[in-house]
Amino acid sequence: MRIIRWLLISFLIGLIFPDAAFSWGGEGHRTVAKLASWYVSPEALKKVNELLAASGERDLPSISTWADDLRLAARDEGPLRGNMEALAFNQDFPTNADWHFVNLPLNAESYESVKNFGSKDDVVHAITCCITVLESLNPLPNMMTRIQALKFLVHLVGDIHQPLHCGCGFYNLTDPKAPQLISNPKIAFGQPSDRGGNDLFYDLKNNQELHAFWDTVVVMAIADTPDYKGLAAYLERRHQMSEVPLTPGSYKGWAERWAIDSVKCATQAYAGIRFGHLDSFADQRPIRITITLPTGYAENSKRIAVQQLFAASVHLAQLLDSIQWP
Repeated sequence: MRIIRWLLISFLIGLIFPDAAFSWGGEGHRTVAKLASWYVSPEALKKVNELLAASGERDLPSISTWADDLRLAARDEGPLRGNMEALAFNQDFPTNADWHFVNLPLNAESYESVKNFGSKDDVVHAITCCITVLESLNPLPNMMTRIQALKFLVHLVGDIHQPLHCGCGFYNLTDPKAPQLISNPKIAFGQPSDRGGNDLFYDLKNNQELHAFWDTVVVMAIADTPDYKGLAAYLERRHQMSEVPLTPGSYKGWAERWAIDSVKCATQAYAGIRFGHLDSFADQRPIRITITLPTGYAENSKRIAVQQLFAASVHLAQLLDSIQWP
């Protein structure tokens, strides 16, 4: 009965929030930003607040969805529709929609071993770029502004912790009636992918895709609320910052490790899924593959989502602490 309830929630979200198929949805991103604002050091928070105030922005949660709003503005939709800054940004950085993800194969052990799946526009490189801009006192040529970099950084650290924004299914489609998920990264390269679950549909009648399930449905189910303040309080009561170990190595390389940690979670997210038939195929990638979710999938997904949302908030705070603010 619990999975049926979740599928109903998924359907209703699609009706009420047709633009909700973005990473973690607004609730998840604002929750990560809210928790990070509690965990960041006073020194770093002062620098963040100075940048926010100078740009007329309120706080970290209020800027956490700007990067997704840009994508809507590019379609002449959403809260930034017609906004001059958004129009200029999308014109100057036409590939910014690609900054939100990287399609790495399941079972990848390191970013270095699968870096041929990434690109200069993937989420790993975008986070590194944001750090560079934030550490520069003067504007850099052909780069975003510092406040834009902060807006993207807050958002992208959330994105990189969403398992299906990093882990992706690749397939052998020799038999369209029985797509075969490829688990070996060495074999996956060059094969068609499901674009992080965007092409996997567990409810064809209501057009429900696996990626959107992870973006919004599972997040709302954690604390049974669409309110980010309630979700932040829920996570803060049940978890300690010390539960999330500091990422080793230089902070400028942390994004690579976070991406692989998300791939490991994505491998769990794909476990037990039964793949049905391939509905159509074009441009060397599947368009619609029907799937059946295993028993207990909803609860297992919620556990992973809690882990990743909380880790994202701690990692964002740690990264803001580590940045060399000018």
